[in-house]
Amino acid sequence: MVEPIHAHSFFTLGLSGVFHQVLVYDYLDRERYYYGLLEDEEKYREELERLLTSMNGLLKEEKIEVNGRVVEAEALTVNLDFRGAPELPTLTFYIEFQAHLSRGENEYLCTYEPGRAEYDYEIYWFLPRGSRILEVNMSGEFEVLGGRILVSWVRRGEEYGGMERIRFLLP
Repeated sequence: MVEPIHAHSFFTLGLSGVFHQVLVYDYLDRERYYYGLLEDEEKYREELERLLTSMNGLLKEEKIEVNGRVVEAEALTVNLDFRGAPELPTLTFYIEFQAHLSRGENEYLCTYEPGRAEYDYEIYWFLPRGSRILEVNMSGEFEVLGGRILVSWVRRGEEYGGMERIRFLLP
C-alpha cells in the first residue's frame, strides 16, 4: 500500500500567459512497490503512463478560468524519484496551460471538488517582476511575499473548499 504523505505545487507565470506548474507528491511505500518497478522497464513505463493519464483525468475534473475564459491544463510528464530511501518515492508532474493575459488586472479561478486534506501540502505562486497580487481567496492559510509571491498551506485533516481565486496586476 502506497500512502501519500506530503505534496508541493509550484506555479510560475510568464507575461506570455503560459502557466507552468510543477506538482510533487511524496509517498510512504513500505512494500517498495515503486522501487520494484525500477527492475522492469516495461512495467515502469506502463505505470508512469497510467499515472500521467490519471493526472490528466483529475485535471479535466477541475474548471480553470483565467479572465473569465476556460483553459485546459495538461500534465505533460511525470517522473519517479526517491527521497533517500526505497520506501520514500516521489512523483513529479509537469503541468502547463496557456491563457490570455493583459496588462493590468487579471484573475485566475480554479474550482474543484471540496474535501478534507489527507496530507499536508503547500502551494507556491511566482508572478513576474513588476506584478502584484491584489486578492487571494483559497482554503488554508496563505502569505503574500514581496507583493508577487504567494505561499499557501493546508494541513492534514483540514477541509478545503474547492476554489482558488487570485486577482493580480501585470506590468
